[in-house]
Amino acid sequence: MARRAFTLIELLVVIAIMALLIGVLLPALAGARRTAKSAACLATQKSVAYAFASYYHDHRDLVVPSYNMTGIDTTEPLDGWGPIFDRDGYMDGARQTTRGPFVCPETLDIDALATGQTGTDPKTPKGWMDWPTRRVGESFLPTEIPERGFNRIVRVSYWMNALNPIGGLNYFEQDLYYTVSVGYGPTADGEYARQMKISAFVRPSQLIGTADGVYAGRHRDNKIGTPNSRIGYRHPGVGGGSANVGFSDAHAASLDALRFPRGLGGDNDPTRVREENLYGRPSIYADPERALARW
Repeated sequence: MARRAFTLIELLVVIAIMALLIGVLLPALAGARRTAKSAACLATQKSVAYAFASYYHDHRDLVVPSYNMTGIDTTEPLDGWGPIFDRDGYMDGARQTTRGPFVCPETLDIDALATGQTGTDPKTPKGWMDWPTRRVGESFLPTEIPERGFNRIVRVSYWMNALNPIGGLNYFEQDLYYTVSVGYGPTADGEYARQMKISAFVRPSQLIGTADGVYAGRHRDNKIGTPNSRIGYRHPGVGGGSANVGFSDAHAASLDALRFPRGLGGDNDPTRVREENLYGRPSIYADPERALARW
């Protein structure tokens, strides 16, 4: 009996069909993978938000500091909210880019504050920072603080909505954002930064606590393409990406880049800052009406 085999043309047709199917499926699989990572990040943000809520329930409504410091001395090591949660048993931290409760699954393996700022590369705010840390010149050096119970380094790739007037004597307004670097001061008015209380949160469900990004502060510089932006926008979204956000009432949500609010400062238009933070929208201000009243 004669054996029938595939002809060369038939094989080429089959290969072409398989290549076409692969070309169609790979983007879909990549998109599904990114969606899954975004969902995992959102769940992590919700867990972090619960940890914040647990902290102030255990500490007479005090909000965890972004970090503790002594006066304006930045040569002393700074602990950080991640190591505080790790030390006090709220969440177990880790020093890997691919795992840990303070790391987004889409975090790029970049030391975002290696030079003290994130610069102009849009990839840098998608990186990480290790805590506790010590400021050395303009850069930051991870360091343990065993005398205060911080016996390991914790990797963090989430931005904290905090007032951190680091590096010199500045005017600061207590209870302005979600938290503050406690112990900073004195200012020209003789004030030291104190732990915030949740009573300062006028609309907890709208107040951003954490978000995709690194370190804290620079609220005026949080849009894509802005030099030294601290927000990472690691996930797909309108305006160039989206950031997963943990709010002060312990819920989490994803905000497109166009919806993430800016703060006053720099060349930001006060009218636009008001629009981004008021009228029931997510805000970086604990009391947006009071904070923006004079503008």
